[in-house]
Amino acid sequence: MKTGPYPHSVQIVDALLSPDAPQAPAPQGLTYVQLLLKVTGTPGRPMKAPHPQAYWVVQYDGCKEAGKTETKISCVSMDDGGQYFTAEQMRARDFSAGVDNQFGDLKADTPYWTRAWQLVPEKTDLSRAQLCEGATASHSARCAATTRPSRPAAEPA
Repeated sequence: MKTGPYPHSVQIVDALLSPDAPQAPAPQGLTYVQLLLKVTGTPGRPMKAPHPQAYWVVQYDGCKEAGKTETKISCVSMDDGGQYFTAEQMRARDFSAGVDNQFGDLKADTPYWTRAWQLVPEKTDLSRAQLCEGATASHSARCAATTRPSRPAAEPA
């Protein structure tokens, strides 16, 4: 998915459902959609780190209805891990010195990885879920399916 005022591409490297996230366990009846995202900028250009809460959201059938009955469900933003990491940092599991996602600078021609998650009802059908750009996103050209890629070619080992 190519997006926004900071031209970048986003690839979903991994997607899973889990009741746990770094911030807190999911409340009763809810679980998290957790994504590992690979972000790359325009070749030859550095960029500001896109903030997952401002740029991306998982859209799925029934989100708005679920949000009306459960205030912790958001259909307009995701929570995030707070930093971007290089392939070397991901391989070494060195999460101490990442690039801050709030005004951080990402180097040109360097892919970065970040984690983002969003609460959903436990029994939600996510078979048609999509990662979309921004709060105004709908099932449109600025969305990508959240299914796990068959062969994540550039995933850190």
